[in-house]
Amino acid sequence: MKRPDRGAGNCARNHEAPAACHETGRGTPNPARNKRTTAAVAALGLAVTLAACSVPGAGGGTSDEQLAGGRITKPVSPDKVKKLGKTDLRIIADSGEQGFLKKFVPLYEKKYPNVDVKVETKAFADFSKTIVNTMSGDNPPDLVQGNQGYGVDGLLVQSGLLRPIDDVAHAYGWDLDLPSGATSQLRWSSDGRIFGSGNLYGISQSNEYVGVFSNKKKLKKLGIEEPKTWADFTEALKKAEKNGEQPIMLGNSDQYPAEQLLGTIQAQKQSVSASRAWVNGVPGTTFATEANRESAETLRDWAKKGYLGSGYNGVSSDDAVTKFTGGKGVFLVAGAWNAPAIGKQLKDDALFTIPEKPDGTVAAAGSFGLPWHISAKTEKTDAAIAWLGMMQGEEGAQAMADAGRLPVRTKGVTMPDKLAERQAAAGKRLLDDDGQTYYFDWASNSMMTTIGSATQDLLTGRLGTDAYLGKVQKDWKGFRADQEKAAEKKSGADK
Repeated sequence: MKRPDRGAGNCARNHEAPAACHETGRGTPNPARNKRTTAAVAALGLAVTLAACSVPGAGGGTSDEQLAGGRITKPVSPDKVKKLGKTDLRIIADSGEQGFLKKFVPLYEKKYPNVDVKVETKAFADFSKTIVNTMSGDNPPDLVQGNQGYGVDGLLVQSGLLRPIDDVAHAYGWDLDLPSGATSQLRWSSDGRIFGSGNLYGISQSNEYVGVFSNKKKLKKLGIEEPKTWADFTEALKKAEKNGEQPIMLGNSDQYPAEQLLGTIQAQKQSVSASRAWVNGVPGTTFATEANRESAETLRDWAKKGYLGSGYNGVSSDDAVTKFTGGKGVFLVAGAWNAPAIGKQLKDDALFTIPEKPDGTVAAAGSFGLPWHISAKTEKTDAAIAWLGMMQGEEGAQAMADAGRLPVRTKGVTMPDKLAERQAAAGKRLLDDDGQTYYFDWASNSMMTTIGSATQDLLTGRLGTDAYLGKVQKDWKGFRADQEKAAEKKSGADK
């Protein structure tokens, strides 16, 4: 899921860290997984590790002929960009990036004065439907934002429309700054069918994850300390309900908030590697794990106990934020991207945290923000690489923070207020613990709709737990089967 301002039915906003070449995912493995699933997860971890630890600048096996502008071995300098002469850099981005772009574009043009940045933004619903056709046209933009998962990035890679950037990542040091588990969300096989390993096709400066907002005044009134652990949080829910307060404010008419609430519960019960493996489509994995069953039952139990209030399936995510800042609900489990709106109203009474797991680590539904990609057809590779390099540096991170967003890089960045500072600390810890579990809806082209409606039905009791898990897994299996058929068909056509 990503940020709600990306359009109707779209995921919500939807992260420094140990060196790459380290085991992806932490937490207690789920004993209910069978040997085949465990082996598949191990295979994924090995594949991701090998991809991250390949020969520096090797591009995961990509030949120089496949790289627009050729392979780079060091950061692009202003003098090198200057050799392009007076030129335009054409960009298509999600409309949710307008605040960041307003601050960042002038900084870029000042550093690279021969480049005139031409930006086009689109609402995500329109953007995601048209971007593949736009990129495959005769005059595609030089830089474009995509979206993790099979629905957008998979199609762009499969169509050969993106330049792999493994060489760029090594030249700028991103392969050492970010954990391999986090960057796996931007890795694909060259045919776009294997998600989670292979070449690196994008990068992002924004960090997006789901955590717990608390109303400090409400906590004080109820005699509840700010929850630090998951046990603290669940105990606080009981105490709030017992004292006549609605524990959690939920608005789920957009369908993704309840899925994210489920992901928050699941992050406590299942290892990060197992969650990512299913999202990435590793053969033999299933949504019907014991951890997911327990998570679904917990969510349904919270609904039955009144922890979520009533009428939530008819309340939008934005309205839920408004109700929460207006005093409805003690907690709001939602994306960190809601902080500017919440902080504006609650100010110092707004708290934010990711509850700790029993092992002392943190995990949460989350990812990088929408990734930036370089067109495989661009003739302005140096200018495009310079954009990515500057964006991922301190200037880009500060512009992100100044726009009310949470940057991946937090060192040397001044956050706008105390709530944002808490978010930045939580986001850094999430990256340090390699705790992003990704989002369930990345798992197939239709999963956003399938799991969104199914979770609504789970909450109301129209679907039992087993039926719910089965419906989600059926979508996953159908998509994987379609992928295999497409691969067989292409293989036959190539012979």
